Amino acid sequence: MNILVVGLNHQTAPVEIREQLAFSQSGAETALILFRNRYPKSEAAIISTCNRVDVVVVAEDDIPSTHDVVRFLAEARDIPVKRFDSYLYQFTGEQAWRHLFRVASGLDSMVLGESQIVNQVKRAYAMASEQGTTGRVLNRLFHSAFEVSKRVRTETKIGEGKTSVSSVAVDVAKQIFDDFSTKQTLVVGAGEMAQLTCQYLRESQANRFVVASRTLSSAKILADACNGTAVPFSELNAQMADADIIITATACPIPFITKQRLAEVRQHRKGKLLFIIDLAVPRNVDPSVTELENVYLYDIDALGRIVAKNHEQRAKQMEHCEQILDEEVGDFEKWLAQSRVNPLINQMYRDARSVANAEYKRLLGKCQNLSDEEKQAVEQMVQRLVGKFMHPCVSTIRQSALVEYSATLASALHEEAFRVAEQEQENETP
Repeated sequence: MNILVVGLNHQTAPVEIREQLAFSQSGAETALILFRNRYPKSEAAIISTCNRVDVVVVAEDDIPSTHDVVRFLAEARDIPVKRFDSYLYQFTGEQAWRHLFRVASGLDSMVLGESQIVNQVKRAYAMASEQGTTGRVLNRLFHSAFEVSKRVRTETKIGEGKTSVSSVAVDVAKQIFDDFSTKQTLVVGAGEMAQLTCQYLRESQANRFVVASRTLSSAKILADACNGTAVPFSELNAQMADADIIITATACPIPFITKQRLAEVRQHRKGKLLFIIDLAVPRNVDPSVTELENVYLYDIDALGRIVAKNHEQRAKQMEHCEQILDEEVGDFEKWLAQSRVNPLINQMYRDARSVANAEYKRLLGKCQNLSDEEKQAVEQMVQRLVGKFMHPCVSTIRQSALVEYSATLASALHEEAFRVAEQEQENETP
């Protein structure tokens, strides 16, 4: 039995390769059915996100092999192997389950410590269970991964502090405004970071958006996504008078929100707080606006310093996270080793009882005058002796979980049981 992982992620493959190999939900379900039909004795799960595709397999007798899994991926996605095989990583044994533990804990994510990945891993496991491609080993492996994720999340600070400029901007805004639901957000420009910032604001219950741009059609696209209103750039001053939050993200080479311009607008604001997020490079907002009362400004550098500090704080938690991983990897390895010797232990008990029964029959042949009660007493004594002699041996095997040693011991006992059985047959032959 072997556990292997074959996959790629944001570190090993560009997005144009990842998107070709990515599975939709229905595609993953179909692929798992294909796998189950082709390798009915093995277990499998597919983890597919925007940043990774991992196929986790429990192989019986090394079938399927890593090569088989790569060909399976190519067939399932209808892509030639040569198009993606150079981007793949391959893990077996301890490296395989350590990798899965890292993935579920957010330690292998583009954003270190992000918490969404564990839910994606849970959905991948649930799908594999529904398609009948999980078994005893994968069940234990995934539940161990979820336990690792929980420990990393609760015992370390790896998830504290946002690590993207857009999310940090919203966190800073939360320090200024307790409630976003009544606040109006003015977005000037429609760049990618502006879109992300609006998304985070919406998740924080902001619901009043106005988008201004020199190109009204661009403003309308972002406004529609925010359920907001698009206005021409010429209305900027009027919208600044009503705004509580201003996000700027234009390609203008000079600041167009100046101290003088904002001072004129302030006459209509009645002392309201104004929070400005300047995501543009070059800057859209003159830094001197902070000299005005109740105006708070964060530019890309200020937000970047917070991101760097948060990332540094997360990175400091890695040593603690790795300690948790080491503990859980060791526990799973011990469980897996014990599960491998259980069939051997069962065989050892069967063989020991076989030898004992043969000796018991030999005794009855020599002591034919024993009563039924005496025969029963002797049989019970023989079985107790088997248990007493086997118990320390089995305990040692389970504690050490040395499969090769266990297999040798079980083989020796099996040969002895076979020899005794043959001898009994010879003695019974007239």
